[in-house]
Amino acid sequence: MNYRMTTIWPRRQYIADKTEIIEINLKDPISQLCITYEPDNNPGGVHATAHPAKCITKIELVDGSNVLCSMSGQEAQALDFYHNDKSPANIICYLNGMYSEQIFNINFGRYLYDTMLALDPKKFNNLQLKITMDIDGGGDESNDGYLTVIAHVFDQKAITPIGFLGAKEVKSYVLTAGGHEYTDLPTDATYKQILFKAQRYGTGPEYQINTIKVEEDNSKRVILDNSMFQIIRNIASQWKMHKEWILCWGSTTKNYYYNTACYFPTFTDTPWRNSYAACLAAVYGGDGGRFEHDCEASGPNHQVHAMGYAPHAAVPLLPKFSNDVADWYNVDKIGNLRIDALAVAAPGASQTAEILIQQLRKY
Repeated sequence: MNYRMTTIWPRRQYIADKTEIIEINLKDPISQLCITYEPDNNPGGVHATAHPAKCITKIELVDGSNVLCSMSGQEAQALDFYHNDKSPANIICYLNGMYSEQIFNINFGRYLYDTMLALDPKKFNNLQLKITMDIDGGGDESNDGYLTVIAHVFDQKAITPIGFLGAKEVKSYVLTAGGHEYTDLPTDATYKQILFKAQRYGTGPEYQINTIKVEEDNSKRVILDNSMFQIIRNIASQWKMHKEWILCWGSTTKNYYYNTACYFPTFTDTPWRNSYAACLAAVYGGDGGRFEHDCEASGPNHQVHAMGYAPHAAVPLLPKFSNDVADWYNVDKIGNLRIDALAVAAPGASQTAEILIQQLRKY
């Protein structure tokens, strides 16, 4: 076989917060790591508290002190969506005793089984995958979860990759009302994408960030200078809409549930049961990743289909490049690359923004 799946970490249950350190002992080149986390649900008190992806607070791939990838679970999902222009087989489930299924793909090639770009373990000395879990960080009063890690590798097909795609969160900061935040970006490798994330429940990213400017060498060349509205409409809309389905229980008391798309998401609600019951429901909001759900009767379960833009409020600042590496953003002749992000006048107390970069790392 040219390709195969291999288990890096077999499905294991966790009942407390932990950072799992996993040794990568493979010799075969890796095209993608697929991390799956399944948080459970125990509704009964405060109910859903956050998106289940927030149970994974950090994913790191390191070679000793060299950090190859570092991002939160939400950032990993957002980057994977923009990289592949589709969502993986995620399931968001808020039903009692059932588990969500959250997938966090770490892509090393332009596409699955890319022969030019892949993570070659032979190029490193001490590869480790570090996954930090917050058991009740998301979902509906979760108190346990299951972690699995699968690698998609080249088997009998010999390849000589020139490098791999690495991704890192370069900054997280608290928004200042009406304030500029300046961030110098590294210029050591070609960029495939830059994501800017500003999430606030009940508010889309376009109402957290006013404008974003990306400039080279002290404004000698400005590659982006637009409002967040314009960036979402003209850059983020180059990708397909993010789509997902969410299982939740019916209640005549209005409940909050959490969705992935954060820019004007839309919802369709239908009963999830094998017989008719009074199942009318109102679904409202969703901006920033949280929607209201109110039903005519308690008891029947519901399935909510959601679609929209800006998954986890992450917005791309670079166009949807082709798979031709020569088409990507080459910064080797740039002395300084800087982002100037202007927050809105009232971004809310202690609200944060994050900047994530995806670069071509050559061997």
